[in-house]
Amino acid sequence: MKISIVGGTAGLGRALGIALARAGAGVLIGSRVAEKAVAAADEITGIVGGDASVQGGANPEVVSDAEVAIVAVPYPGQAEIYKTILPKLPEGITMIDCTVPLASEVGGKPTRVIGVWEGSAAQQARDLIGRKFAMASGFHTVMAGVLESGDEVGDVLVCGDKAAREVANKVVGMLPGARFVDCGPLEQARILESITALLIGINLRYKLDPGAGIEITRLP
Repeated sequence: MKISIVGGTAGLGRALGIALARAGAGVLIGSRVAEKAVAAADEITGIVGGDASVQGGANPEVVSDAEVAIVAVPYPGQAEIYKTILPKLPEGITMIDCTVPLASEVGGKPTRVIGVWEGSAAQQARDLIGRKFAMASGFHTVMAGVLESGDEVGDVLVCGDKAAREVANKVVGMLPGARFVDCGPLEQARILESITALLIGINLRYKLDPGAGIEITRLP
């Protein structure tokens, strides 16, 4: 599976690139600056080693050759980035948005989220690209440090279009010790996105490294 990661040079995007490359996926690291993405791809290849398939390029370039596009960018730049990649999105691509509107990105605290007119960052993304492309929202409950360490990931909460959730289930299944949890339609993204801020607060309070996660009990 070819998976592009828009905003894959740092944070959750980079961590997903490492974890998915370890799992054998073809990973395409994207950035606004192609050279930065190429450098990040080389770094990830060095970390993963072996036969890792990791390439880097500008965001519009990497999505044009992917089956899945994971968007993991800071909220203030989300709208602009979707507008730049939209013309290059191939037919049939599945979008997985990981954006969180943290207040820290506009001068506030990382333990709070800011209000989004559309209801959530993922719903804003849906408005930007329309309904031609299947859209899911997820990975908000997974800390970057967990993915980078290779530890068991635990439950991954995902919502979105039914077709996109099915693809996200396959992506989650590539991660060590990860379990896909179907959270329903995209409207639930407003809840999932806020859990990131909750987990950041828990991590700070308890000084957790690589960080807390979420477990849904009594699932079959």
